[in-house]
Amino acid sequence: MSSFSFFSVARVRVLFLMALFCLLLPASLWAIDLADDKIQLHGFLTQGYMESVDNNFLGDTMDGTFRLTEIGLNLNAKLTDKFRLGGQALYCNLPAASTGKVRVDWLVADYHFSDPFGVRLGKVKMPMGLYNMERDSDFLRPLIFLPQSIYDETLRDSWQSLWGGDVYGNLLLSKWGDVDYQLFGGRIQYEDDSLATLASSEFVNRYNKQYALSLSAEDLDRQNNYAYGAALFFNPSLKGLRGAMTLLVLDDESWIHEYEVSSLRIKSKFVTSLEYTWQKFSGTVEYSETDRRQEQFEVTTLDGPSQSWYVLLSYSPVEALTFSLLYDEYYRLKNNHHESAGSQNLYPWRKDLAASLRYDIAENWTFKAEWHIVDGTALYSGYFNPQGTERYWQYGALKLSFNF
Repeated sequence: MSSFSFFSVARVRVLFLMALFCLLLPASLWAIDLADDKIQLHGFLTQGYMESVDNNFLGDTMDGTFRLTEIGLNLNAKLTDKFRLGGQALYCNLPAASTGKVRVDWLVADYHFSDPFGVRLGKVKMPMGLYNMERDSDFLRPLIFLPQSIYDETLRDSWQSLWGGDVYGNLLLSKWGDVDYQLFGGRIQYEDDSLATLASSEFVNRYNKQYALSLSAEDLDRQNNYAYGAALFFNPSLKGLRGAMTLLVLDDESWIHEYEVSSLRIKSKFVTSLEYTWQKFSGTVEYSETDRRQEQFEVTTLDGPSQSWYVLLSYSPVEALTFSLLYDEYYRLKNNHHESAGSQNLYPWRKDLAASLRYDIAENWTFKAEWHIVDGTALYSGYFNPQGTERYWQYGALKLSFNF
């Protein structure tokens, strides 16, 4: 029997239904005094179903799973015209991690001196592309899963925010529109049950076998030494158009007791983005390269840039209904798309063609459905498929969301 027992399934469903029941009570029974809009309480609940064919995706999904649950609650308090406090607690239950655990998603003290300049301290969101800071807001996007080439789901609970701070502001560009900027820095906190930490244990098991070691992947401690970066978000005067340029630099280490298992230095991860909405149509294009150096047991296993890009097209025949088509590509090495026959991963790329539907049932309710056809097994497929991977595979999901 799977380690995810029927009791756990029942517990998640009961938790979801109890939270939903509380939210649907008359506002006078659960709402707090908003103090003339100085305090705002918002939240969301989502429940989904996911199933894959030929390979597992993010866990044991080939038999289907309801472990696609998120519950978030955020509070913002505007103490003065310039100073606010805010934070969000998040319960996230995916097939392979964060089971039954509530964590701090973001937590900030924000002083906004003026439009061109503000400062935030605490656990601040990291900008990466157009959507990383918004990925918990399911109702803001047409897809269930953002394009994996740039918004890798195994890094979602780690790379969305960091402990540190940022400076930000908005600059007017006269008749050309305006630009938002953000400079950030600090350290990422990797939880023991994060997908990034769990997926990193794949090579520990491989090296145990290769070098007759007896290291336990359960003792893996992943640490971030630093992370910093910058972002520019362009808002041109042309209605419906926006663009972005983002940059991330970081340094990680993984240890098992006194053994330095691995190190990863991302010299630069940049993403360029463009989004345009016109009448009933919208299109998004993003391109990214990640120049990094990785060592495992003091042996360099990766040194060079990866490459990723996607195109997303959406059409809304009526306001409540959106159809989307996605093509997404990722290559582990930009300059060698197929690598050598001796590579541990025989198919070190990921080409994803997906179709999705979004239906806004009511003001606060959204239903989504999507299906993906994938060629390649990059992005930790080996960890989720220890018995081996298939080059061609598929997965799909259904999701119901409520936000307030």
